[in-house]
Amino acid sequence: MATTLDRFKVYNFRSIEESDWIEVSDNTCLVGTNEAGKTNLLIALWKLNPANAEPIVPLDDFPRHLYSRYKADKHSEDVFIAADFILDEKFQNDIAKQLGCDIEQIRRVLVRRMYKGSYYVTFPYSKIDSYSVDRLKEIITSFNDKLFNDEVFTKESADLQKTIKTFNTNLLDEIPENFFSKKEAEDIINATQTFIQQNFGKKKNLPEYFQTHLISHIQKFLEAFEGKPIETTKEIRERVIREIPKFVYYSDYGNLDSEIFLPRVIEDFERDDLSESARAKARTLDVLFKYVKLSPKEIYELGNDRKIVIQKMNYNNQIVSTEEQDLSEEEIREWADKKRERGILLRSAATQLTLSFKKWWLQGDYIFAFEADGHHFRINVSDKLRPEPIELEGRSRGLQWFFSFFLVFLVETKEGHSNTILLLDEPGLSLHPIAQFDLAKFFRKLSEDNQLIYTSHSPFLVDMDNLSNVKAVYVDTETGRTKISSNLRYNEADAAKSIYPVHAALGLTVSDTLLLGCLPVLVEGPSDQIYLSLIKRHLISIGELKNSKEIVFIPTGGVRGMAPVTKLVSSRDDSLPFVLLDSDKTGKDYLKQLINGRYRDEKDKVLEVSQFLSEGEFEIEDLMPPKSLISIIDRMYRSDQYFEDDYQKGLPIVNQIEAWAGKNNITLAEGWKVEVARVAQNRFEKIMEGVPAELKNSWVALFTKLVEGDKK
Repeated sequence: MATTLDRFKVYNFRSIEESDWIEVSDNTCLVGTNEAGKTNLLIALWKLNPANAEPIVPLDDFPRHLYSRYKADKHSEDVFIAADFILDEKFQNDIAKQLGCDIEQIRRVLVRRMYKGSYYVTFPYSKIDSYSVDRLKEIITSFNDKLFNDEVFTKESADLQKTIKTFNTNLLDEIPENFFSKKEAEDIINATQTFIQQNFGKKKNLPEYFQTHLISHIQKFLEAFEGKPIETTKEIRERVIREIPKFVYYSDYGNLDSEIFLPRVIEDFERDDLSESARAKARTLDVLFKYVKLSPKEIYELGNDRKIVIQKMNYNNQIVSTEEQDLSEEEIREWADKKRERGILLRSAATQLTLSFKKWWLQGDYIFAFEADGHHFRINVSDKLRPEPIELEGRSRGLQWFFSFFLVFLVETKEGHSNTILLLDEPGLSLHPIAQFDLAKFFRKLSEDNQLIYTSHSPFLVDMDNLSNVKAVYVDTETGRTKISSNLRYNEADAAKSIYPVHAALGLTVSDTLLLGCLPVLVEGPSDQIYLSLIKRHLISIGELKNSKEIVFIPTGGVRGMAPVTKLVSSRDDSLPFVLLDSDKTGKDYLKQLINGRYRDEKDKVLEVSQFLSEGEFEIEDLMPPKSLISIIDRMYRSDQYFEDDYQKGLPIVNQIEAWAGKNNITLAEGWKVEVARVAQNRFEKIMEGVPAELKNSWVALFTKLVEGDKK
């Protein structure tokens, strides 16, 4: 697994005084109104480690109202961006050995950048509260395998061998079920040292073997539990900077023009005082010329019948000075050969681009052509419906955007930056809504190889299957600060306009279920949608779900929102959608209301969670493997008393979590269930390992009920 971005935070950058920590996933969408600060969040993150060496420009980037004090107060040393990265596992192991610590202590690194361009690299998360028992089992099992095959053990008497094996077996048997903490680690060390003293007498080799291959490894856990600070070296800090992903940022400013005036490009490439929009344009031109494997100067020189050396041009495109020389016959032939070579290179590059573009763009079958003539370089486009070549600028703005982004991505990710994170500012706004839908699907595929963060206020670009990774960005009216929340119902007074795209996307999803013949199932909230989508995905992967219709889970914002959504989703023959309710008091009350009212004639379409488990106030969370949710809760909410120790098997888990939190003075923020579900979604593969057969049978029963009920 490559190094990935986990979260980031922005300080005193343009309009942002201090943002919240923004957690990201493989595919993260920031929704919000104009001026909410979405663009500035992305630009600050881009400048943490830009793929194209984008400069930090204090005059543009430091908050304008504070700029008068920038130099006087040495704000060049201020940090403007901080980010946590999860390091590649191989890299973790490597630097853990160099630093002599446990890999969990350096798994996450904090990278910060100052306005003057310098970096801080630290490992501030060295204190570990608990470890998965898998780590402990792995160490003890590995120790046993090595010991039992080493002559230090095999040359001992059969009785002592038996005693050692019994002790080691007991160590494994006494390990807790899910996590272990400082006490368990200390107990193992003390028990091992006592065992050595009581059984090995004056022997030297066996005690040393236990110390080197077992106790020293457990000792590292103790250092982690105590939060021993990690002292880095300059070499490791530099390696971390080389290891973290590069950021590729793209916005409409970089869209290519169809006709490019080469002398201006040559001049701009040598300047370092361009405006931000001019730099964006120059950057896209740079990747274009890299793609065709020619510099603008080469193209310019190859396109002239006589030698012309450009000394300088002004902004009215007027030549200030030139130096000309007539060509000999031999030189004319040489120029002709070069122009022919240039033509072949441009046609070859255009052909390759056309083939690559077809794999990305789903809205047409386009053919690109590059031309160079004297001072100008042109991009022409044709397709089957319009076979005549037309300048790129004459095609849709959507095509211009996608073509320009495509080039930037293709070139900058290939220049040694295969591990890149894409930052897209309002992508595809000029695309047709259907093309925006396709773009959202494309983003899903793109994020399989590259993390993606994009901003939008278009409902067509809000992926309802990825709702847990949609963040609302808005301005807090009390503080004036940019706020970010993954709880889309948080602070509705301020965030209402920002989350409009999500509400609109819900309406589009509802429409989709009618237009495309999907099977809609209404659920109470986003966390329910996430868990059920995970279960659906797993059942499909193991061949237990083979329904021809797509099953779409639609969150309604609680039982209050179900009535209006039910009317929207009802089919033309007035067949009602399925409803799946929690079995808590609210859910049961609403169930009675439905079967005695609107669902009187279709009672089989009103389902509750306990129907597939057992009698009790069960919620959708109880359909997930409890071991996985316990692990997530204990990692998200640190406490001296682990939830694992309080959990009672067979009882509703949400009630238990809330009771445990109250007992341990832990505040569960509004929307905490969505946060837990989002973590579960990002750990899908791990969660689906070893699902109990009884629970899997409940999943099959639920989805069988949905599929068969739809056929009636």
